[in-house]
Amino acid sequence: ITMSAVREWAASQNTQVLEAVAVNNLGKWKTATQMTALTLLLASRDPSLHVQGALVPPGVALLYASAGLAIWSLVVYIRNIWRILLK
Repeated sequence: ITMSAVREWAASQNTQVLEAVAVNNLGKWKTATQMTALTLLLASRDPSLHVQGALVPPGVALLYASAGLAIWSLVVYIRNIWRILLK
């Protein structure tokens, strides 16, 4: 939610600020890990799979990794915006 608010605010500012919050690879990696984690966690609920329990730990680990990437991405965006605002 915070990242969406920052991007909305940047869109209303000048081009330099908007470029500071352009989509980067961290966001793409975050989305990929998040979707993989959710797939594993949803699959772990399927009783027809014989490896149900084995899917939970990697799913949870990927979910935590996704949260870490989200925070890292936010820090990168804020740092880029801060540099522009201080000029």
